[in-house]
Order: sequence, then C-alpha cells, then structure tokens
Amino acid sequence: MFIDEVSIKVIAGTGGPGLVSWRREKYIPKGGPWGWDGWDGWDVYLLADENLNTLSEYRHKKVLTAEKGGKGMPNLCHGANGEDLILRVPAGTLIRDEESRELIYDLKTHGEQICIVKWGRGGFWNAHFCSSTRQAPAFAELWDVAEERDIFLELKLVADIGIIGIPSAGKSTLISKLSNVTPKIGDYPFTTLTPNLGVMDHKGKSLVLEDVPGLIPGASEWKGLGIEFLKHIERTGVLLHLLDLYRLDAVFQDYIDIRKELELFSDKLRDKQELIVFSKADLLDEEMREHILWEFAKKYPDKKFFMISAATGAWLEELKDYLVENFVTPTVEVDREIIQEKEVKIFDLTDQWVDPKRVSTEYLWDLQFRASWKRLEQIVRMTDFENKEAVMRVYDVLDKMGVIREIEKKLSKILEDEGRDNSFFFEGSGEDNISPRILIGDKEVPLEKLKYKL
Repeated sequence: MFIDEVSIKVIAGTGGPGLVSWRREKYIPKGGPWGWDGWDGWDVYLLADENLNTLSEYRHKKVLTAEKGGKGMPNLCHGANGEDLILRVPAGTLIRDEESRELIYDLKTHGEQICIVKWGRGGFWNAHFCSSTRQAPAFAELWDVAEERDIFLELKLVADIGIIGIPSAGKSTLISKLSNVTPKIGDYPFTTLTPNLGVMDHKGKSLVLEDVPGLIPGASEWKGLGIEFLKHIERTGVLLHLLDLYRLDAVFQDYIDIRKELELFSDKLRDKQELIVFSKADLLDEEMREHILWEFAKKYPDKKFFMISAATGAWLEELKDYLVENFVTPTVEVDREIIQEKEVKIFDLTDQWVDPKRVSTEYLWDLQFRASWKRLEQIVRMTDFENKEAVMRVYDVLDKMGVIREIEKKLSKILEDEGRDNSFFFEGSGEDNISPRILIGDKEVPLEKLKYKL
C-alpha cells in the first residue's frame, strides 16, 4: 500500500540506574564501593533509503522507542550494551513537527540521516560520590529521562523526470517501455492510483522516472486524484507532459487545462522545465499527425516536443537519446564523514554544560521559590528521594551553588515586606507545617528550618 503521510511519536532510550554495591572478598574487610554506572540510553535516527518508496511501514507503528540503557552491575561491570533505533524512510521524506508542521529536516539523498531524539544519561554508581567527608556513600543515581517528539513524515518522491497528463494518456504504458517498472495498465481512466517509480538505463546512463495518477481540470481543488500526488512532482527535475494525439483538437485544451492546474498548485511547478510528448501516434495517419504537430508548434513555438507510439515502440529511441543527453545529472562522490558532521542535527534537551553561575532563583508565593538550571534539574530528576543520603546530596549541591544563600537573602526581605517574624522557622514553634520550598523542575524540595540563620 502506498502511504505518503504518517504521524508517529519517537522516544529515545532512558538511561540505566547506577548500582549501590560493596566489595565483599576474603582478606578485604573494607572493600568499599564495587559496582558501576548505569549505561546511557540509545538514540533514534531517521535514515533515507532509496530502496523504499512508501511510508507504509509506519502506518500502524505509531510509537517507536529506542532501547533503554542497562543498569549498573557488580564487580565494576557497566550496564548492558544496546543499539540505536534506526528508522528507514524513502529518500525525499520531509520531517515536520507534528503540532506546528514546521520543517525539521529534509532527507533528500540516499544514506542521509538525522538524530531526531537523544538518549537519557545513565546514573552514577555510589563510588562516584565518595569524598573526604562521605567515604562510603550508600546511594546511587537513578536514570535520566530521554527526549521524545511527535513528528509528521511527508513523502515527496525524488525523480529526474515526472510524467504527467490526463487520465488514459498512456503514462503507465510509456514508463513501462522506458524503465524497469511494470505498472497496472488498463483501457479506462484512473488506472494508476499511486505514483510509479522506474529507472531507465540507456547507453550506460540512468534516469529515474515517475508516473503520477492522471490530472483533470480542478485537480488543484481536490478533484480527481491529482491533488494527492501533485506534491510528488515538485521534486522532479523535468516535467514530461504526455498528450494524447488521438483526442485530435481536444489535445490543445488538455494541455491548457493541465498547465493551469500546475500553476494553481504552486509557482514551483509553473516554472519547472517541460518537455512535450505526443502519444498514440500509431492511431493516426501521417497527414493528421503532421497537421496537429504543425498547429501546436505554431501556437507554442518555444516548446520542445516529440511524437511517439509506446505500443509499437516507434520513435522511443529518439526520446531516450534526448532524455539521457540532456537530463542525466553527473554523479558526485559524497564524503559520508562530511555528511555525518554537517547533516546530522541533534535536539538536546539535557544540555549539561551551562555556566552554573547562571542558576536563577525566583519567589513564587507562600514561601515557595523556583531554582532554574539544566544541570541542577537533571541532578534532581536522577535523585532517589526515598534515600536520605541521596537527598542530602541535593542539599549539598544547593549549598555549594549558592542557592541557599540567595534564598536566605530573598526570604529575609520577603518577611520584612510582609511584616512577619521568623519564629515559625524553629523547632517547637507549633507551626511545623510551614517551611520554605524550592521547586526544581517538577520536583518540590523542602528546606529544613535550621538551615536558615534568621
């Protein structure tokens, strides 16, 4: 089934938790910590594959998740390895944000890839937190969250030549004669329901051809099948406009109607280079053929045109020669390392390398403050608040970063402005439910009363 638009959610792998472990061996009575960190999660990549021409694989797969990182193991063993999740899509796939439809990236060429969501970090094991005052820490970090994103994939097929025309003009027959594709062919309109891609090999050169469903007047306003596939020929290098000679005088109106639909759909299609090919020449005698061609050349003197019979093969060699001589794009060797360096775009929601001096605190209400800094928020996310030692580490970080001192200054000023004394901050005041809190990310950290010198 041909699918050219899908919406999916991509989720990177979360990290693994660090391990609290102790060395227990004979003759080593005080072995100390003996585990390891949790392994980082895994990324999600989108990779352009020229062997695909539909997004049907993601028709029912709406949520795709990369592997989680393994948890830390005893005896200095890290978590289990895994693999990035690589989603293969056809070359020519546009990646958009699901909500805003803003273009994120355009996967144009085979082998091009993008890291669309980034892994979550694994937690540090307990030995990471050893210090002169904390020689046997009994806590480790949890895992960190990974990125996730709702994206909209839109396929615009990439071809050198796009074959267009009214229904039953002979497009499917022509592409079957010029290339290796075998489309459905019938003697009724709209035989072609989905675009066909084929490769034409001629005189040692190759061209990719694309045949789209027939266009009718009003196609740009959702009449017929054309509007669904006009977007695909925006990516083609040249339009091959196939006109049915057997329609006699109506062939001129056919050309005017299709040109109008191209112009209404987009300026890009209006200005695209065009080659006219008259089909079914075997159904008319020579005099009638010459008359129609003479009339067309008189009316459109700047247009290049050919006459063929796909059914009999007449004049096809001349058309092939012209196509490969004029529209074959020279092959350019691309350094894949350069692509990796320049093309891979990363959306990183867990940037740790931010100046700690830029941590900001603000007063919200009712003795509640907010502290904002990405690294601080990450530390809180990865803290096991069921472990008292792990919570004390958060307080230590707040103290060393000057957050406690900053809040002390602001709190003194707030109490002065509100005309309140500081008696409720001390044990035995009878107001044990009143305590300042710091909101860090989505976690509320209460502050012990005796930390304040008020």
